Amino acid sequence: MEENNDIIINRLAINALDLQSSSPTVSNSIFALDEDHGIIKDFFITHLLETRQGKATKSCKFIDEDATIKTKVSRYESQKSDDEFLKLSKELTENLFKIMKNSSSNSSGTFFVLEVVFKKEPCIFIIKLDPKSGVQINLETLSVQVLENILPDSNDRVHKCAIIKTVHDEDPKVADLFVMDKQQKAGEPARFFIETYLQAQELLNDRIITREVLRRASENIIDIVPEADHHIVMESIDREFTNNSRIDLKNSIKNILEDTVPKEKQDREIFIENSASEFVTDFIEHNKDYQTSFVVTRNDQVVVYRAEKNQVFFRYNRGMTGKIEVSKDTSNNTIIKIDSSLNFSRDVK
Repeated sequence: MEENNDIIINRLAINALDLQSSSPTVSNSIFALDEDHGIIKDFFITHLLETRQGKATKSCKFIDEDATIKTKVSRYESQKSDDEFLKLSKELTENLFKIMKNSSSNSSGTFFVLEVVFKKEPCIFIIKLDPKSGVQINLETLSVQVLENILPDSNDRVHKCAIIKTVHDEDPKVADLFVMDKQQKAGEPARFFIETYLQAQELLNDRIITREVLRRASENIIDIVPEADHHIVMESIDREFTNNSRIDLKNSIKNILEDTVPKEKQDREIFIENSASEFVTDFIEHNKDYQTSFVVTRNDQVVVYRAEKNQVFFRYNRGMTGKIEVSKDTSNNTIIKIDSSLNFSRDVK
């Protein structure tokens, strides 16, 4: 068993998928991680975190109660043991192998099945890797040799991963699993890995995620940069989260902080990087089934300002951001500056 903060790896099985063979090669023993396997442990932890937080991650729900993967994982949860884990690993591997053999895929490789506890929640984590070769230098003979089937390092892309909860919530709005598939051809990932193999479908829509991100950004960034003008922060949020734009949440928060954190702040770049990371972590903590990559989908195309008791009301189309400037003077009075190109004038009725 390996532990790292909020992630505990209890069991690991390693399997091989050779599509030229009639069957996969499945593990008949648990791979025992110990203190000498720090690099291996870090590899899996890195990709588990990316599967949960990465921009290619989808929050999903099993299509029906009898979904094959759901049934097998739930059965394992009710009778955990080394033998049952190896049985689960074998079944998950054979199921994937059969589907790949019957598809147009020619992607052999390795298939890892892990039992993990992620932030106190029991899960099965699966990773499918394509074969990769590398070159190793022998420092004694100063020669090189080719190494077959090596793992990518922690910074390389892993194409297909899934975190599958072993205890499922009956609430249709709560995710059963988180899926990452970077090996995308048009229409292929949903049909093969998510829909055909995992028998799942994407849960959250972009509108729901957008609404929550905007709410939390408008609240939290003011706390992160209390010295910044509130109007400037809101304008930066609006510019970053424009309708139909593809968002990677961490990068977007960094962009907003670049706009709003004072240039003279000590260790400014480190502060921005750490603050953006903390924002994403906090967002996921409070929205456990949300993903951090989405297409901004918003209907609020009008920016509205109003006085506390509605004595004054001012609004403009969001597309005019950049030509409308709202700020505070030293006496905390609100100043509205409207670009002359808009030919702003009073209606006469």
